[in-house]
Amino acid sequence: MAKQSDARVKIGVVGCGGVSQIIHLPFLSQMPDVNLTAICDVDARKASVLADRFRIPNVFDDIDLMLNSCDLDAVFILTPNSLHLPMALLSLHHGKHVFLERPAGRNLEETRRIAEAAGKSGKGVMIGMHTRFRPDLVAVHQFVEQKRFGEVFFIKAEWLQAKFQALKEPWHLSKGVAGGGVVLDLGLQLIDTAWWITGFPEIESVKAHSQQINHDLEVEDFCSFYMRFNNGLKLACHVSWNFPIPSDRFHGEIFGESGACSLNPFKINRIWQGKELDVTPMVDTDGKVLFRKAYQSEIRHFIDFVKGRFETPSSDINQAVKVMEMIEWVYRSLDSNREIRRESPRR
Repeated sequence: MAKQSDARVKIGVVGCGGVSQIIHLPFLSQMPDVNLTAICDVDARKASVLADRFRIPNVFDDIDLMLNSCDLDAVFILTPNSLHLPMALLSLHHGKHVFLERPAGRNLEETRRIAEAAGKSGKGVMIGMHTRFRPDLVAVHQFVEQKRFGEVFFIKAEWLQAKFQALKEPWHLSKGVAGGGVVLDLGLQLIDTAWWITGFPEIESVKAHSQQINHDLEVEDFCSFYMRFNNGLKLACHVSWNFPIPSDRFHGEIFGESGACSLNPFKINRIWQGKELDVTPMVDTDGKVLFRKAYQSEIRHFIDFVKGRFETPSSDINQAVKVMEMIEWVYRSLDSNREIRRESPRR
C-alpha cells in the first residue's frame, strides 16, 4: 500500500506551449493541494510571463538547473516529443515522478528506455491519455467491464480533423521531432482507449493503409487500420489531420453480443428478449465540457498518485510500451504494405 501524504505536492512544469497554457497550468494552479514551484522553457521570456500569470516563484530555461535548484515531488513534461526521453530520464535520475504528455516517446525504443529508467528509480511515469478520463468513456468502460452487453467483438472509431482546421504546432509536422504523424497523434489515442475499455487484450495482427493528402508534410496525415486481438476483438480506425470535410468528426461504436454503444451521439442500447432497451446513463455530452472534465480528472489522478493514494497511475509507462508496440505494428504495415501478424518475422 502506498504511503499517503497530506502535504502540498511540489510541481515543476517543463514546456510553455499551448497544452501547458490552456490545460495544465490553469488546472494545477486551481488545486489547493498543489504548489506550482517552478516553470521551465527554452524561451525564458515566455516562461516568465506564465510565471507571473500563475504565481510560480521559480523560472528556468534549463531543466537540469531546475531539478538541481528546486525541491520537487513531480515534473510535468509538456514539450515536443523529441525532448520526452532525455527530460524523463533526467527527472527520474533526480528521483521525481513524471507526467508525460502523449506520446511517451517518438518510438518504441525511446518508450522502453523510459520504462526501464522508471523501474530502476522506483518512481512513477504517467502518460497523458485524457480520453480514459472522459465521463462518457468512463461509463462505457464500466458497462464493458460488467459485461452488460456481453463480450465486445467489434469497435470502429474515426477521428477526422477537417482540412485547414487542424492547426498544428510546426514541430508536429517534423518527422525528426515528432517521430510520426497522425497515427502517433490521433491513432495512438484511439488504440489506447479501445485497449483500455476492453481489458488490455493482446494484439494478433494489423493491416494499415494510408493516403497522403498534404504532400508537403514529412509525416502521414491520413491512415486507416484494422486490428485483431487474442480475445476476438476487432478494431477498425480511421484518422486524419486534413480530411476533406467541413468540420471535425469524432465518432465511435462498440458492439457486444447483446448490445451496442455509440459516441457522438452518446447512446448505449441492450437487446433483451428481442427488444432494444435504451440504458444510456446520464452524462453531460457537451464536447467542451467533456474535454475540460477529462483533463481535470487526469491531472487530479496524477496528483493523487504522487500523494500515495494508489501504487500505479492509470496509463503508466509500462502500458505505454504496449500501446507503442501496436503503433510500431501500424507503421510496419504501412512500410511493407502487408498485414503484420504476431508470428510475422521482421524484415
